[in-house]
Amino acid sequence: MTELKKKLKELITKTIILLIIEVFIFSFFFSFQALWILWGGTGAVIGFISLAEEIKKMDPDSKPKKFSFVFLIRYLLYFAILCVAALNSLLALMLSFLGIMNMKIASYLSYK
Repeated sequence: MTELKKKLKELITKTIILLIIEVFIFSFFFSFQALWILWGGTGAVIGFISLAEEIKKMDPDSKPKKFSFVFLIRYLLYFAILCVAALNSLLALMLSFLGIMNMKIASYLSYK
């Protein structure tokens, strides 16, 4: 297993653990609305996988690109997740945002 795959597995595992803990805690306050965290967390996991695929395709000898199509697709995914949640309610939007932010939290916890 390459180092990238190990790191990806670690990040996804930590994200899922955070999601489970957050859904459990927020379910006491918001009941079924807490499941919106899973909606945002799904986007975070897909974002990690997309990021890993983009890193695999990078060539260290080539000139860095100013714009990547995968970058656009990834942020359109986040936009779509937040739009669907916003159409439901403000609480759903905030909880979905928290689910997406688990991507940042897991990255911070996995720093070595």
